[in-house]
Amino acid sequence: MLTWLGGMSPCHTERLRRIGQASCTVLLAMLIVVVVPTPTNSDFDSHQHYSPQEIRRAIVFYARRYRLDPALLRAVMKAESGYRQHVVSRKGAVGLMQLTPDTAATLRVANVYDSMENIRGGAKQLRHLLNLYGSDLHLALAAYNAGVHRVKGRTVPRIRETRAYVRKVLKYYQALKGEQRWLRPVQPGPKSRGGRKSTGEVGPRGHHSSAFIKIDRRRSR
Repeated sequence: MLTWLGGMSPCHTERLRRIGQASCTVLLAMLIVVVVPTPTNSDFDSHQHYSPQEIRRAIVFYARRYRLDPALLRAVMKAESGYRQHVVSRKGAVGLMQLTPDTAATLRVANVYDSMENIRGGAKQLRHLLNLYGSDLHLALAAYNAGVHRVKGRTVPRIRETRAYVRKVLKYYQALKGEQRWLRPVQPGPKSRGGRKSTGEVGPRGHHSSAFIKIDRRRSR
């Protein structure tokens, strides 16, 4: 055999080499198809879509958990995403509450595409900002939009987008406060589609008070 190969011309030797390389490539591709598992439904749980009822339950639950008015949480959600669960902004903010990857990591949101976790993270961030700015809603909303590093001196920064955002959320908030009839007492906490129950205590029954928020109407003009 070696004698036969040695007697072949360089052209034939090169052709055999190429055939051998092609055969190895085909075998490698077949091996990948066999070894790599086929995606299942569980592989796409991160983009699971929740019903409007489930979203409302989560809003009420996490608003009470973080001492927020559910109408406020809903207003921020409407301004941020228009209630679109998996929308991604040009800056990389994700989901109903438009959490950036860095913010999500700080809030310990493991799956930012899961709407239950996304709502929890947004509510937790709002409570943190309200605490930081002494329950001043204007400043908290401005920081939610522009970042804490831009909200200094107890005034909303002179950023057109941020000021328009604060006015928009306050407008939605006032309108939604009159639509609290959709709120109902919540017993169990919301569950992710993976079957894992969200942690946290259930808030008190009935409508939530907005006593923890201070609104200066003159500053929204």
